[in-house]
Amino acid sequence: MSELQDWLDLARKAERLALISHVSPDGDTVGAALALRLAFLSMGKSVDVICDGTIPPSIAFLNGTQAYITPDQAQPVYDAAIAVDVSDRRLLGASSAVFDAAKARLVIDHHETNEGYGDCNYIRRGECACCLLAYEAICAMGVPLSREMANCLLLGMSTDTGHFQYPYTSKAAMIAAGEMIEAGADVSYLTRMLYRTVSRQKLELTRVAYRNMRFELDGQVGVITISQKEFEETGCTPAHTDGLVNKALEVEGVRMAILATERDEGVKISLRAVEPETVNDIAKVFGGGGHAQAAGCTLYMPMHKAVDAVLAAIREKMES
Repeated sequence: MSELQDWLDLARKAERLALISHVSPDGDTVGAALALRLAFLSMGKSVDVICDGTIPPSIAFLNGTQAYITPDQAQPVYDAAIAVDVSDRRLLGASSAVFDAAKARLVIDHHETNEGYGDCNYIRRGECACCLLAYEAICAMGVPLSREMANCLLLGMSTDTGHFQYPYTSKAAMIAAGEMIEAGADVSYLTRMLYRTVSRQKLELTRVAYRNMRFELDGQVGVITISQKEFEETGCTPAHTDGLVNKALEVEGVRMAILATERDEGVKISLRAVEPETVNDIAKVFGGGGHAQAAGCTLYMPMHKAVDAVLAAIREKMES
């Protein structure tokens, strides 16, 4: 626990804190940052939550998401900047300037590929969710777990574990989830909003995903592509793609899935796999990373070339 203690010591000394989420934010980075924000606020500190990206509509219902600011709205210098669930400093995006300018730079994360780029790092590689580490940090600070904190943390743990279905879901996470429920987390509400509610825009984008879905490498790899034109036609943004890659992974016989989405800055590749297959090694080939069965990267080339390149890497892996 010395790593956590060192991390806590630096965080406690700071009066002005920046909690930074990664680009293309998901439930885990948002839930952990918002819960930590509430904990630090209860200690009388000044706290900003910052992200170079838009909060996905699927989690925008979570209380506190409206507090996020963009990097250009941040203060010039913070006593401490904490990268929350950010596996690689490149995933800070424009927030890297805020992180670098801080007097102390901290990291809290669970990704296997995180090399520890902060001055002080609280990292448990391979753990199922950063929200579990945030929960541990809050408890270690002696801050009572409020209902609002519990909702944030349970949302993040649920989204990063596939609602506690993924193989890396840990015993510690299940125990912590029970503590969050004890603190007042609304399981029924969170489940309905996360998994049983879909906007009409997202429905139209899902239709596009099914229409574009194809299967490669003897049906073992499912591929979904979504172009910028298709985003415009459905009134959606890349933030609406949350969970779409799993539609291909659910098909019988598919071992790995690719979701390729066309962005202004390149082609975002989301990868998923069924155990024992892994995709973080594939993402790493292209400068990305993530979990063994859930990873991603960005390729700076036309859509068809990006998909072909990823398929070639998967084929090479299979053949070797």
